[in-house]
Amino acid sequence: MKLPTFFKPLLPAWALALLVLAPLAQAQVVGTVTKVSGVMVAKSTEGRSRVLAENSPLRQGDTVTTSRNTFGRLEFVDGAAIVLQPESLLVLTRYSYDAGKPELDKVELELTQGGFSSTAGALGKRSADATVITTPAGNLQGSASMEVSLRQP
Repeated sequence: MKLPTFFKPLLPAWALALLVLAPLAQAQVVGTVTKVSGVMVAKSTEGRSRVLAENSPLRQGDTVTTSRNTFGRLEFVDGAAIVLQPESLLVLTRYSYDAGKPELDKVELELTQGGFSSTAGALGKRSADATVITTPAGNLQGSASMEVSLRQP
């Protein structure tokens, strides 16, 4: 198909716009996998799954699962860290941190299975109530380092 002549000058602008906007289609990177001892998978909000390894990016909206006998350490953009237990499912619903804008601090995680231990990062230290962890047993709010387990003792 041949384009009409009046479209030709617009082609470079459209191509540039697509190149600039393409990275925005992916969710924001909020952390990195720093250790993994087995199979850990992230499923994006679009439904795409990827196997995680050391240095894999974590994106806002990812659902991270660990398989049997797998531990995984996740480090976030503010220096916070979570060590996921085997057979865990954690949704990174929201992780909003900007060193210069504490008013935008907000972390929302959903733990639906398994457990984790965490250490607070810069966000947790300056915004004590900005973190909410949703579990089937109820919501946890605060910035302290914690251990959460949904398993029976």
